[in-house]
Amino acid sequence: MPERPLLILPSPGEPARRPKKTGGGGNLHLPTRERQTERLTPKFTVLTEAFDAQRARLQTEAAGLIPEEVVVLETVGPVDDFIVAVRGIRGLEWLGEIEEEDIPPDDDFFTMTAKGAPQREKTLRGRVFLILSNQQALQQILSLWDAWKRNRALPYGFGKWADLFAKLHDVRLWGVHDRLDETGVLADWQERATHDEDVIPCEIELWFRGTAQRRQAGRARITALVSALQGQVLHEAVIEEIAYHALLVRLPVGAVRQVLEQAGRETALIQCEQIQFFRATGQMAGIVGEEGREPDTSAARAAPGPLGEPVVALFDGLPLQNHNRLAGRLVIDDPDGIEPSYPAAERQHGTAMASLILHGDIKAAEPPLPRRLYVRPILRPNPHDWRHPRWESAPEDGLLVDLVHRAVRRLYESDNAEPAAAPQVCVINLSIGIKDRPFESALSPLARLLDWLAWEYGVLFLVSAGNHAHSVELGLAPAAVAATPPAALQERVIRSVAADARHRRLLSPAEAVNVLTIGATDQDASGTVDVPRAIKPFGERDLPSIINAQGMGYRRSIKPDVLCAGGRVVLLESLRGGQNGSYDVYAQGLAPGQFVACPGAAAGDLNTCRFMRGTSNATALASRAAAQLYDVLQELGAGDGAAVIDDVPRALWIKTLLVHAASWGRAGSVLEQTLKNPANSRQFKEYVTRLLGYGVADWTRVKECTPFRVTALGCGQLQADQTHIHRLPLPPSLSGRQGKRRVTITLGWFTSVNPAHQSWRRAALWFTPGTDALNVGRKEADWHAVQRGTVQHEVLEGDKASAYVDGDAIEVQVSCRPDAGALEQAVPYSLAISLDVAEEIGVDIYNEVRTRVHAARIGIAAAG
Repeated sequence: MPERPLLILPSPGEPARRPKKTGGGGNLHLPTRERQTERLTPKFTVLTEAFDAQRARLQTEAAGLIPEEVVVLETVGPVDDFIVAVRGIRGLEWLGEIEEEDIPPDDDFFTMTAKGAPQREKTLRGRVFLILSNQQALQQILSLWDAWKRNRALPYGFGKWADLFAKLHDVRLWGVHDRLDETGVLADWQERATHDEDVIPCEIELWFRGTAQRRQAGRARITALVSALQGQVLHEAVIEEIAYHALLVRLPVGAVRQVLEQAGRETALIQCEQIQFFRATGQMAGIVGEEGREPDTSAARAAPGPLGEPVVALFDGLPLQNHNRLAGRLVIDDPDGIEPSYPAAERQHGTAMASLILHGDIKAAEPPLPRRLYVRPILRPNPHDWRHPRWESAPEDGLLVDLVHRAVRRLYESDNAEPAAAPQVCVINLSIGIKDRPFESALSPLARLLDWLAWEYGVLFLVSAGNHAHSVELGLAPAAVAATPPAALQERVIRSVAADARHRRLLSPAEAVNVLTIGATDQDASGTVDVPRAIKPFGERDLPSIINAQGMGYRRSIKPDVLCAGGRVVLLESLRGGQNGSYDVYAQGLAPGQFVACPGAAAGDLNTCRFMRGTSNATALASRAAAQLYDVLQELGAGDGAAVIDDVPRALWIKTLLVHAASWGRAGSVLEQTLKNPANSRQFKEYVTRLLGYGVADWTRVKECTPFRVTALGCGQLQADQTHIHRLPLPPSLSGRQGKRRVTITLGWFTSVNPAHQSWRRAALWFTPGTDALNVGRKEADWHAVQRGTVQHEVLEGDKASAYVDGDAIEVQVSCRPDAGALEQAVPYSLAISLDVAEEIGVDIYNEVRTRVHAARIGIAAAG
């Protein structure tokens, strides 16, 4: 136990009813009824014609099939509870809704100021409603449309359709473009066809139907269409809790080439309305890089003594378990039996991640974790890769969502006579990213799965934001770049990377809501390194890595959540040449970077390491910190705090503490000086969070306190529309003193999910900081953005003297409301509150606060 352990706040007591949140938005200008009629009547005519064409097509395909199509209704502005209106029409089936952002304004749709002035530069938000309709249902929609455009009252129960027609921006059918063109599958098919693969695997994601009978009918239809092309259905996965239904199929290369040549786009499979997406298989971005190895010259390590059971699981490639850095420290669970076909030389990524979790950056010479690491291999060497060693990717003979689902269930649930594999695990490391699924607006199936599993099992997923090793365009000739001072070069690099946000989006599953998404900082322990002909993009420490994927997350939530050291990146002049200053990311396994274990060049070489960089590394270090925080919590739970610490899952405490350690620091100042301008100044805090998240994590701050920093923990469970109040007593000696003080508050929770609702998270929690007595104000992340995910983290600072009396406190009110339909279950949460003061103030705040927290807990216990 440290000299100054974290404090445990007393129970907040019985919850009270929460006050209602208030607020509003700008005024939305909508087209007139006449203008909507003019705009949309031709679109409804196209829908009718498409149904007629499909009916004729189905008559040649099979007898008895009822024409159905997926209708896409795009609105500007919300139409709340539209699902109820859809279910009121026989023949319509609700498939889902998506929240759209950044809709360009036009002459019909735009926002207005309070005085009625148009704001034509402000983008809009809206919804995309997806419904499956047969021809009879379409006729009823057309009847409602006809009544609305004639300004007639709609029948009782159909009022939502009037709201929809007024806000309808577009109406169309889900088509081939949606299924193929935006998913990355065509590029994958083209590459495979070029290499003359005889059969090509792909994932077909079906629309999730509401009954098992309809899902079986959809599978049967697609199976028949695949068979007609001489293809094969290999596997099916259905996960009702996240509305997921997918098939793994193999198609002959001839059929694929027809699609690539456009002629095949008219085939029945490509046109099948049961299909939402065609997707490529095995597309992983968690790569290692090119050659470069060094022997591990650090002092020989003794064999590990007795180690604790694992609390962190690594889902990755198979590590080289006999490497000197890993031997005796891993629990490898390989129920799929992939080890015999996994050459030792190709066990790259899993070896590196296990090394970082257990040892950190080897050059930093930190002690290894005193616990073993559970490993479940979910990657394999790509059988079609021409490189040596081959890059590791998701297996092509299964569905990744199904594989992860089974792997997590195996951790916590017994299977026949076999017990749960590792039920004590509370953190799962996923240092992977699906390179052809950058986040747009809808959650990917894997992200949806992680959100549901986090709630179902109370487990924290740490997920890498993703790497984008794109070239950086500096806009200068090479000679000018070489002559640019370091500070000016840093500014140019930051602006170039920030301007390229569209091509540097989060990679699935980093957008998941219940997980912590980890980005990388340009930092490592490799010392001073000069790479010939390379430029160093940054002169400052802790800046976001130039290869980071950038946020925002789902519904503009803050992503990445935190940043952690991910290795320094340097740039080399592009081999493509040119005068625009194009520079490529240095990918060799030599310094700089983080030093990690790797397979040796020769069989039996178990003492080799290499340098790596990226968000995978940062995520592994976050998992290492999570294991250390677990032990901090164990110590707290063994003392006076046992009753509180055990009230919520350990994973929830770890989630909150990992974020509580973050702040923008110097990186925030540098980015503000470089990127802030009159055009973005009003939204700059929200703008910069897509690069910084909540900031750079310093996890030493949340393992223990100091005389000048006190951290206290609280927790509870809230039902819908309830609130708790937690109180951190103020140190009396600080009253009236002038000097810098800082309050940091972090609230974390897991939410249940509703796949039928665009808000997705059922539980919205938030806190209101009662810090008036300290005279501090909000800094760093935007106070609206911090309430959109499942972690709220706020920093408040001030330096003016503030007078208060002994007994005053920082009061934090935690509230809960439903966000995606009914919220029927209590929601556990954890809370961390820190008060920091400048050392020059000369007040030992820890002892004063500890005495008062202890007295408050005794008083509550006595009253109980």
